[in-house]
Formats: sequence, C-alpha cells, structure tokens
Amino acid sequence: MDFLTGRPPARVAMIGECMVELRHLSPDRLALGYAGDVFNTAAYLARAAAPGAVDVQFVTVTGDDPYSTAMRGRWRDYGVGDALARVLPGRRCGLYLIRTDEHGERTFQHYRGESAARELFGPGQPAAVDEAIAGHDVVYLSGITLSILTGPARVRLLETLAETRRRGGRVVYDGNHRPSGWPSPAAARRAAEQVLAHTDLALPTLDDERQVHGDRDAMACVERLHAAGVGEVAVKLGADGCLVSDGRTARAVPAVPGVRVVDTTSAGDAFNGAYLAVRLAGGAPRAAAEAGCRLAAEVVGSPGALLPPLPCPESDPAL
Repeated sequence: MDFLTGRPPARVAMIGECMVELRHLSPDRLALGYAGDVFNTAAYLARAAAPGAVDVQFVTVTGDDPYSTAMRGRWRDYGVGDALARVLPGRRCGLYLIRTDEHGERTFQHYRGESAARELFGPGQPAAVDEAIAGHDVVYLSGITLSILTGPARVRLLETLAETRRRGGRVVYDGNHRPSGWPSPAAARRAAEQVLAHTDLALPTLDDERQVHGDRDAMACVERLHAAGVGEVAVKLGADGCLVSDGRTARAVPAVPGVRVVDTTSAGDAFNGAYLAVRLAGGAPRAAAEAGCRLAAEVVGSPGALLPPLPCPESDPAL
C-alpha cells in the first residue's frame, strides 16, 4: 500500500479525545499532564517525522475551562494543530488517573462522562468540519474514539471515512479498547467492524483484539483483518514486538531487547506514530515497524504518556 501523497507535507487528521492526565508520583501526590490515545499518536507522529513532512491536525471538541485552554497550548508544543478542534463554551475536558505497578504496567480511572469530546460528529458539528476531514491524505482514529460517540455520530463518522477514501485518502484504525467504554464486547465488535470496512491500515494490539474479537494469536488477527478488506496490518505484541503483513507476506519484527520498563502508558501510541511517519515518508512496512518498536522502547523507559516535546530549532541558544 502506498502512503506517499506526492505533495508534502502529508496532511493527517487525527480524530479523538485529549484529557487531563493525573499520574501518581506517590499515594497522595499527582503530576498533571494532557494526553489521550489518539493525541499521543499525533504527538509522536509529529515528533518522528522529518521537519515539514507532515501537517498533523487533532480533530476533537474541548471546553473553554482553564485546563482545556492549557491543553490546546500543549498540543502546539508537540507540533499538533488545533484548526479542527472546536470549543464549546461552558463545557470541560475529561480526566483520567494512572497508577503503575512494580512492573510498569498501568491501570486507568476515567472521569469523562461530561467531556466536550463526546460532541464529536454530533448535531452541533458544522458540515465544514466533515468536509475538511475528508480532504486529508490520512485520517486516523481508534476504538476509544468510537466509544465516546453516539450511534448517530458513528454513522456520520463512517460517511466521512467513506468520503475520505473516495477522494483518495487513507484511513488508519487502532482498535484500542477500554472495556469501561462499552456496554459489552459485542457492542465494541460491531462498531469496529463498521470502521474496518473503511480501513486501509490497521494497527491493533493483540490483547485488545482478543477481548473484542476473540483472536487466538497474531496470525489469526492478521487473517481476520485482511478478510475484512484491510490492506496492511501491524499487530502489536508488547514485549514480543509485532507482526506486519501486507496481505502477501507476514513478517515478525522483534521488540528492542533489554529495555527497563518504567511505565507502559502510550507505548502502542508511540509505535503507531513512528510507524506512520516512516510509511508517509515512503518506507516499507517492516522499516516502519522497526521504527515503531524503537520509539515504544524509549517511551516505556519514561513515566507518563508523553516524552517531553523536542525543542524548536529557533529556541536553541546554540543556533
């Protein structure tokens, strides 16, 4: 599958939610940040891509509270644009807390029932937003994106994805799954299957796919996704690396060995961002997967969802 657009920068629309992140430093001390699975991938795509190679826009809805305002500023620090992120006066952003165990594995507590992002693709969304999304070279979303949308909003999203592909754009989907966001695995499976019918590249995690689709192993996951019409698949396997397939050949790509795991939060999001950066630059799927594993290894060695933003060249005192 060719992800080259022929006209850099590649224009990428990332649809999802960014929230206030509170990470435990101790049982009674927290560090504040801003993160969310799709935003994390947007930030890591902007980080991994060559300067000027991509234009990353985050598609969401925020409130106008102080945390929403600070959050949008943070997006820009990471090279992510907010031209397609609407503001709803009087609304607020969602919030989640992270705890990590002695092995760096994380658990989440979400407080997002009244998050402004739940208005995505709702009746208040101008048609111009759908039109703008469909005009991008790549549109990216996740299973968590689907979980915050109403049924009618998902229908509108599907129409936008279909229009994106009609115009020659690509759709990328990560089936990232949070059981608390769905009434049942069957509901999550039905929503995912609808999106997969419009998907060119799938970047799932095997543990999630087992919960939702019952895949016994990575090869079963690959075969199911190709049967659904997905042309390219990279199944993330945590410490075992990933399995990449273009529909003709499936290749195992190992994880980086000897990594000290501090916090696994956002490892898969980092993989996705680096993978997309390489594919958009014309690299092969295997090279993209290797880059994804390298960035994921860096991310799990640091606490929190996001590495610090890279300094802007113009702010470097040595220049």
